[in-house]
Parts: sequence; C-alpha cells; structure tokens
Amino acid sequence: MKLLIWVGIIFFGVVVVLALTGCSSRTPNIYQMDPGDLERIRSNIGRVGVTISSYPVERDLKKPAKGITGGAARGFVVGASTPIVIGAVAPVPGGTFIGLLIAPFTAVAGGVYGATKGVPPEDIEKAQAALDQAIDRLKKMNLRRTFIKEVVAMGENRTGLEFVKLAESGPKDPNEVVRYDQMNFRDIDNVLELRVEEAGLIGPYSFDPPSFAFMEVLAQLVHVEDNEILIDETFFCVSEVDRKYRDWAENEGQFFVEEFVACIPEIADKIVDDFFLVYPIKTR
Repeated sequence: MKLLIWVGIIFFGVVVVLALTGCSSRTPNIYQMDPGDLERIRSNIGRVGVTISSYPVERDLKKPAKGITGGAARGFVVGASTPIVIGAVAPVPGGTFIGLLIAPFTAVAGGVYGATKGVPPEDIEKAQAALDQAIDRLKKMNLRRTFIKEVVAMGENRTGLEFVKLAESGPKDPNEVVRYDQMNFRDIDNVLELRVEEAGLIGPYSFDPPSFAFMEVLAQLVHVEDNEILIDETFFCVSEVDRKYRDWAENEGQFFVEEFVACIPEIADKIVDDFFLVYPIKTR
C-alpha cells in the first residue's frame, strides 16, 4: 500500500514539473497547410467581419509557495520528481528505475529544504490584492474592443481586403459554436473569430520563481455561407521580461497592465500576417 502511495505521489510530481516547465514546439497550423489549398482559400476571401469572445478569460497566475507548509509541499513534489526526470533523459541504462529508487529520499529532503523557502503568506496576499486591482483596471479598459480595432486597421492597411467590426456576434461561452450562417450579415463573406482563452503569469514550478506574463488567443476564419472553419490557429504573446510574483504587483500592478496592453497589437499583427499574407513553403 505504501508503495502505491509513493508511486502515485512521484507520478503526480513528474506530471506537474513537466507541465509547468515545458514549452510547446508545435508547428503552427498555417505553416503545415498545403500552399495550393491556402491560395484557394485566400483567393475567395471577400469582406471580413471581425468579432471576439465575450466570456471571461481563464486566469492562470502562478504563485510562489505560501509559507512553511506551501514550501514543504512544493519541495516534496520537486524532490520526488527530479531524479525521475533526470533518469529518464540520462544516457544510462535503467536510469528511470534508479530515479524511482532514489525519489523517496529526495522527496523528503526536498520537503525539508522547501519548508525554509516559502514566501511569507502576507506578502503573497498583498501582491494578490494588487494584481486583482490591476485585472479590474484591464477590464475597464475594454481591451476586447481595442483588439478588434487593431485587427481591422492592420487588415485593411496590409491586405487590400475590407474588414469590418461585428458587434456582439462572438461566442459567449467557451464551448459555443456560433452559427454565423444563420446571422443576417450584410455582404460579409468570412468572419474572423477571436477567442481570448487564457492569460496570466506562467513560470517554473519552484518556490519563488520568476514568471512571464502571457496571453493565449484562438483565431478562426469562418466561411459564413456554410460555417466552415477555413483556417484556425492559436497565438501566444509572452512578455520579454520575467519578474517574480511580488515584482509584478509593484505600483498597483503597473507592469502587469502594461504587458497585456502591449500584447494586443502584437497578436493582431501576427494574426493578419499568418491568415492573410504569409505562405508556407514545402520542404519536401
């Protein structure tokens, strides 16, 4: 029974560490499309309506380990998983098995060490209050409306196509499939639908790690006549500078606000380029 508990804890630790420290190397969908198919899609694009989701953005704010208990728990997980990860990638026969044998001891050591590395709870709570205020400021700035304006302006300036704003037409729920073919649009051939999926702070699974501000947006070009998704892609904006959690909260979260405001034109630029201008090159 104890062995099963250890295996469960260690497996959880490996999953957590890999999930929070890994990065995606996925090739964007647009670069995997056949150039001929993409050309056919683009040659039939007429007037483009731009809309955006209105449902709340999923927040992901990676916080430091909170106090003695939080530090010990995080140290335990990292201590248990580290030898497994190292054993799996090391060019040593049976490295993973050796890591499993060592993990119980490194888990205990990690827990003891982590108990001294947690951030005082009052510091985390103070930073959280400041970041909550920053999020409220971002809501009042109505960045969704700004996002649509940026895409429309960039699209018309760069592509020669006509882009128009579509008010209140986007998805109101993460799982909603909007039937644009059933809407009474006037001279709209395609809808560029933007879904702001997730935003926050992301960083390694450590005691008081530096983190990056990030935003994730799903964009889909939909053919209005039959509601077919012609092109879809997920775009990410990540801050160039990383800061610790408490540093993001300085000056009422001003750094936090500035990074998300800066993300809007950056992602808009990438969407217009990838959907309407960039062509993939066959490598085979």
